[in-house]
Amino acid sequence: MSGSLAIALLLAACATGEKRPAGDEVTPASPTQAKALRPPLSTAKAGTGKAMPFADDPAERTVYFASGDAAIDSQGDAVLRQNAQKLKEDSQLVVVLVGHTDNLGSAAYNLAVADKRTDAVSERLRSLGVPRNQIRRLPLGSEESSKQKCDSESCRRSMRRVELVYERR
Repeated sequence: MSGSLAIALLLAACATGEKRPAGDEVTPASPTQAKALRPPLSTAKAGTGKAMPFADDPAERTVYFASGDAAIDSQGDAVLRQNAQKLKEDSQLVVVLVGHTDNLGSAAYNLAVADKRTDAVSERLRSLGVPRNQIRRLPLGSEESSKQKCDSESCRRSMRRVELVYERR
């Protein structure tokens, strides 16, 4: 994400008058903004020489959930422990927690579930020692999944997730 776009998004969020703790923003969930928050994960910021954590392995940056649930299972906890370690090692990293749901349920319900999931992941990262200012939240709900043809439980299971998307300050 370009620096000016990040600043514009932050200023727009500040203009709403709603106060949230620093570093724990819920970013507006429009398709354009969601795509803008997804920087190329396999590249480093020019001049830093540092690659993004788990850039080539999305499974190492994804926590999956049961239907309608926000509980983190042992596999998800292992993923979060690895990511927390990377975040604590590099204070210039920021992680955007992108929450998704399957394509069942209303848009409002799915957005609420996605918000609970990003909150659960954020709280777990915080409990593992990640500073609040390195964590951002973007609950999308079923915004993307509702556009996909998905009729099987295994397909829907892959939709119920929080992705950890990295960027540099």
